[in-house]
Amino acid sequence: MSGPKVVRIVTPKERQIIKTRWLIRLQHAIENLKEYAQKNNVLDDELIRGLEEILAHYQAISIDDYVKIEREVPNQIKYLEEEKTKLVKKITKEKTTTWNHYRQLKSTHGELQKLLQEKDISFQAIDEPKLVTKESVKRFSQQVDVLYDKLKAALHQQGRLTIEQKEIQKRLSAEDSLLSVEEWRKGIPKELGRQQKFEQTLRAMYVDDISQNKIQEFLQRANLLNQRDTHYTMRLDSLILEAATFHKALTELRTAKKELSKAIKQLKGLNQELTLIVKWELLLTKNNTENIKEAAQKAKRLYEQLSENIIVETRRNAIKKALTKAGYEVNDSMETAWVENGRLVVKKSKNSLYGVEFMSPKNLSRIQARVVADEDRSQERSKSLDKHQEDIWCDDFTEIREILERENLSIRVEKAHKVGAIPIKEVKLDSGYTRNTQSIKKKKNL
Repeated sequence: MSGPKVVRIVTPKERQIIKTRWLIRLQHAIENLKEYAQKNNVLDDELIRGLEEILAHYQAISIDDYVKIEREVPNQIKYLEEEKTKLVKKITKEKTTTWNHYRQLKSTHGELQKLLQEKDISFQAIDEPKLVTKESVKRFSQQVDVLYDKLKAALHQQGRLTIEQKEIQKRLSAEDSLLSVEEWRKGIPKELGRQQKFEQTLRAMYVDDISQNKIQEFLQRANLLNQRDTHYTMRLDSLILEAATFHKALTELRTAKKELSKAIKQLKGLNQELTLIVKWELLLTKNNTENIKEAAQKAKRLYEQLSENIIVETRRNAIKKALTKAGYEVNDSMETAWVENGRLVVKKSKNSLYGVEFMSPKNLSRIQARVVADEDRSQERSKSLDKHQEDIWCDDFTEIREILERENLSIRVEKAHKVGAIPIKEVKLDSGYTRNTQSIKKKKNL
């Protein structure tokens, strides 16, 4: 395969960047999963072991096996993100149930206390949970059951139950009381809708691990509202909006900090002296979401720019060195054109009829190499001579590849054409050629 070919050249520095980049992203995904599991008390030894084994496995892979890293680690990250999604779904369902049970119990507790006081029945006060967990709600439920049993016994002793008492008993047994007794008697759908919206907002905050102190603060403020106040509806709506806005803002802040933290780790992986990193790390201790978002975007762009510059520079230097060793001339003007236009044409001698063209994007991620001929000297060419020059290029490419591999560069030919499969491209070769004196020599020389 000595015709035009597409080659990927990967330097040791790039292989290290590839491994570091993907390991940092993998570690970020692992830490996210561990952090969420720990917050929700499901981070057991088995999960910790499994996550540590995943990270250790890819840490042990040599940078020379960068293709394996590029292929497998993204799939591993995707798998971890899917596992976290499943866990979030499961925890959300459990926490939603816990919160609903807690709020039903809280409402029922309030109604029971009021009914017991109205009936002049003595009872022992109970403290509501300061921290809502499965365990605390279970204990609270048991305490509420004691009050409920006390009320049932007292009502039974008073003789036949009234219709209202029977309805109260039915509602308390079903634990479907969400409103105060007074509101329930009114049965106003409009107020019920607002209360439910407030409940949904608080429940979402609880599920997303918003501080329970903050949630209780909103609850207390809601309890202080006077339902007979003509501005009650407006004030309740305002409180709902404030709670929802607080929840949204805190969620955005958390997400922005995670993105900035990941971007900073990526930059540190380049081992560059960057004063901006200290500034951005300080931002992580603040709560200015917009500044953190802006910094995260800048950090990501800076990482892409720096890593690409490092990779491109090492590739370009390695290719230039190999071409020089193989007998090709690469002067400053050629190199400048290569940087600016992504095209380099080299020859072994000034008056050569043929040269080699390297075409590539500016980051040199893929390089197309092919033999080219001087467009001003087409009459000097023949099919046999063209074939001969492609054979020469085949030998030279083998030599260049060996030179690069001795410098510990990885060379992958991703696409190659047979000799003669594609006509030789004609370009303008600046050779200083003079038609009257130049003769054609069919020798193995470009």
